[in-house]
Amino acid sequence: MTRFENKLCPVCRTRFNEKADIVCCPVCGTPHHRACYSIRNKCALEELHESGWSWQGQLPDEQPENAKTSSETADVIEPEITVEKDGGMPFEEEQHMFEQMGEGNPFAEMFTELRDKEIGEDGVSMHELVAYSATSIFHYGRAFNVFRSRADGKKHRVFFNFCSGIMAPMFQFYRRMNIFGVVALLLKLLPIFVVALTPEATLQANLMAFQGFVQFANVAVMLLFCLFGDYFYYRHCVKQIVKFRAGYDGDTKSDDYYLSLYECGKPTFFGGAVGALAMMFGVAISYMLSAGAV
Repeated sequence: MTRFENKLCPVCRTRFNEKADIVCCPVCGTPHHRACYSIRNKCALEELHESGWSWQGQLPDEQPENAKTSSETADVIEPEITVEKDGGMPFEEEQHMFEQMGEGNPFAEMFTELRDKEIGEDGVSMHELVAYSATSIFHYGRAFNVFRSRADGKKHRVFFNFCSGIMAPMFQFYRRMNIFGVVALLLKLLPIFVVALTPEATLQANLMAFQGFVQFANVAVMLLFCLFGDYFYYRHCVKQIVKFRAGYDGDTKSDDYYLSLYECGKPTFFGGAVGALAMMFGVAISYMLSAGAV
């Protein structure tokens, strides 16, 4: 990180700091923010590759450090683009890796489809969906493709996502699906409140039945979001992208547009934390009701 600190990203022109998530062009070595490289899907200086140019610490149009004036070297607060890591390689590098496996490789073909900017029947492009989902591109790329494809004449709504079910409602809030997060929260709390509000005598007489009811309800909610959670997310993405595009003042085919979509849709750990706290608060209230404290 030391060699990249305070260097410029060629896309957003923001200087890197020690927290920046950086990926380098495999041809010229130019560092980029991972988000900038992923949304552009290529090195920002690709046109210089044929001339043999390589990054030596600064961009071609960047003023040498020893030529800066005192005013330029004063402390300046630079905007920072922070990117949540997803454990994978940049989009472009993944595609390049799969392309090297040979012709006809399904993964290379899929990554080509993910860059398609053609608007589909749902009113958005695959590239917009990928940019808005921001992370887990490999998983959501396949899911979106299933939901948008009607090769067999059917509209598909099922795509298994274990985290969407087992982590509900935290996962929905993490993915900025606040309405679905509230629905998941209510569905998981409802059986708990039913038991909490049941008279003590009735509860004791049918304890096994109530325990089975709560367990069955929890499993049902988990399966619902495991099977249909990605479809709910797909519909959420489509709605938000259409809304974002309508209010975007600029070229909706530009790199800036896709980067803005990325920033708008990327997951938020704060949302996940809010979902977890809401779940714990609801459970605490149910215990208080059952104890007659409320």
